Amino acid sequence: MKPIPLCLLVSLLFTATAYATENTNRTPSSRTMNVLKIGDTPLAKYRFGDVPFKPYIDELRTPSGKNILRDAPEDHLHHHGLMYALRVGSCSFWGEADANNGKQITVRHQSAGNFVESEVDWNTSESKTLLKEQRTIRIHQENGATFLDWHSTLTAVDDAVLGGEHYYGLGMRFVEEMDKDGRFFNDTGAHDGEIVRGDERLKRCRWMAYTANLAGAPVTVAVFDHPSNPVPMTAFTMGNAGGAFAYLSATMNLHREPVGLKARQSFAVKYRVAVWDGEVSPETIEAKYREFVR
Repeated sequence: MKPIPLCLLVSLLFTATAYATENTNRTPSSRTMNVLKIGDTPLAKYRFGDVPFKPYIDELRTPSGKNILRDAPEDHLHHHGLMYALRVGSCSFWGEADANNGKQITVRHQSAGNFVESEVDWNTSESKTLLKEQRTIRIHQENGATFLDWHSTLTAVDDAVLGGEHYYGLGMRFVEEMDKDGRFFNDTGAHDGEIVRGDERLKRCRWMAYTANLAGAPVTVAVFDHPSNPVPMTAFTMGNAGGAFAYLSATMNLHREPVGLKARQSFAVKYRVAVWDGEVSPETIEAKYREFVR
């Protein structure tokens, strides 16, 4: 979201070449990527074994099979579909071009059908583990919608402070076609909130949704907060004003109010991402949100 300095741009271009070389020489397998499905219908892909910085949801599909997520676009190579990242102390797990960026390393992993369970170490560039994460991702489908539940429990190895920029959290980058002429809306009835830069906004809400066209027809995606989360969700949204791109992130306002953890203290978050074909009313989304929090 911040302008990219020339030195970082060169680094990013080099990284893009490395990514391309890696992807050319590797064929994804069950040791590097899981296909989450209901029966024989694939609904999402979780990539964890061939990633240099963080595991993430590579694809998430509407009930008709349209993928809404984009991985490592040239403008921001560190945007990976649906991903979860914060800053721990001075170590950022969001970016990937700086020497002080950390890496989320999968140390244990299992999957079956519609879910994955992983143990993920959040390591500094010097391989010091700052957090140990228990991550569970489960997907299901009902009443014409695809639902993905993301649960993460972060446990501090030593005393730690969780922070980050205003967009850090559970974020998703949409496919390029969805960058154009989309519309954000939420449970409060208006897409307003604090303007950060340009059309970047922060809005305290229970859920935030985005509707845009994909393959000639509208699709709708929403992210739900959960009342058990230690910090209420502040939704970060970014539209396509000025030729930029669309982005949606569930944040916790950590850029203003960092959270301190004692050694072995845990911090657990729970979110749901919902995807529909077509335009969906706020009333329908609110009903699905209420089902989730029950």
